[in-house]
Amino acid sequence: MAALRTCFVVISDSVDDSFEDLVLSIRAFCPGSDIAWYNSGQRREAPFGLERVLPDRPLKQGRITPAFFDTFEWAADRDYDCVVNVDTYLAFIKPGFLGFIESQLRDADYLGSGLRYRVPRISMWPPFRTLGEEREELTGILGTDHFKRAFGCVQVFGRGYISALLSSDRYPAVRAFVERNQRPDRSRTLHELILPTLAESVGVKSRSYPDHLTTFNRFRPFQSELDLTTALATTDAFFVNPIRRSAADPVRRFVKELVGSGARRSGETTHATAVRENAISSVRSENA
Repeated sequence: MAALRTCFVVISDSVDDSFEDLVLSIRAFCPGSDIAWYNSGQRREAPFGLERVLPDRPLKQGRITPAFFDTFEWAADRDYDCVVNVDTYLAFIKPGFLGFIESQLRDADYLGSGLRYRVPRISMWPPFRTLGEEREELTGILGTDHFKRAFGCVQVFGRGYISALLSSDRYPAVRAFVERNQRPDRSRTLHELILPTLAESVGVKSRSYPDHLTTFNRFRPFQSELDLTTALATTDAFFVNPIRRSAADPVRRFVKELVGSGARRSGETTHATAVRENAISSVRSENA
């Protein structure tokens, strides 16, 4: 079976060392995939030879939901099997992610971290709570009596999801709701609610990343050296998020070594590879 044609879309309002680290980690550990940039900040040329998702626009932190819909419309003409959203707090640490998502999407078209199939009617989860009286309007638009939830980063949208959404009679109303939600008094991080719920709304199957992987993809706290060591020893943990943006952060320094090792792909055991092997042995000894 041919590998899925995959595009990673970086939604970011700035280009810095963390942006470069992310791009290099994708190129090292997800070879053959495409990388595109959705610029949610000030106008500038695309860095590192990346393709631009167009149109794009400036967006405020916590209100990036329109970027996903812009991306779906852009990707629909490019024959991708799947689109993966990533941000610059994240980095890949080992090969295997492309094969992993291929196996996950064999019977699904949406993959999300920490996917929950029903948000309780009384919930303090911010994307739900801050919808307020608009919950009823949104359920009417989506044709559901409940909402799903998933963490916003590294969601995977299969070809079937994008096609079904863009061809749905509900799409214009969904788009209009998302645009209205950009006002300051509206819900933040709406994408963590509306995107997983849309899978059910348009009739495609969803899957969650295995529960044990949620610790490696979260909002806070930042990943520690122990977290990274554990991720390296976990067979299906291919990335960690979030990593502090500082170049002095030991986790980021370690990731740079891993990426350099992966990019070289030499037959020799590099320092980074040796450190990784020692880390894995250490964790396995502790769990024995």
